[in-house]
Amino acid sequence: MTERKRLSEKSVMVLSLIADGHSYSQIVDGHAGISYLDIFAAAEEALQLSESQSDYHARMAEIKKRHPRAYEKWEAEEDERLTGLIRAGEPVMAIAQRFERQPSAIRSRLAKLNLTSANRSIEQG
Repeated sequence: MTERKRLSEKSVMVLSLIADGHSYSQIVDGHAGISYLDIFAAAEEALQLSESQSDYHARMAEIKKRHPRAYEKWEAEEDERLTGLIRAGEPVMAIAQRFERQPSAIRSRLAKLNLTSANRSIEQG
């Protein structure tokens, strides 16, 4: 089953009508394209979206426990420190611990700074 990031247009319409205080029968009787099953489907879709967002927040909290600075914006001084450490031969894992970021974030930043060739030699060595 694929996760949806947004509610469908029909679900938004149905849920908006409910939020406006319309009863199910008013919605079904007043809108030819909406059935009771559409109302139930809109509720299910909203629940799935809510649960996937909860899962996201739980995953982010878990990542932040291990890497407190994960997904934070990089500062210019960090780029300078990162460049110096990688050129000095510091392994990516050690740099990740120093920066309190995920190793994948360090690799991504190295690529952005065009330091991937230095990174490859360190990881291989």
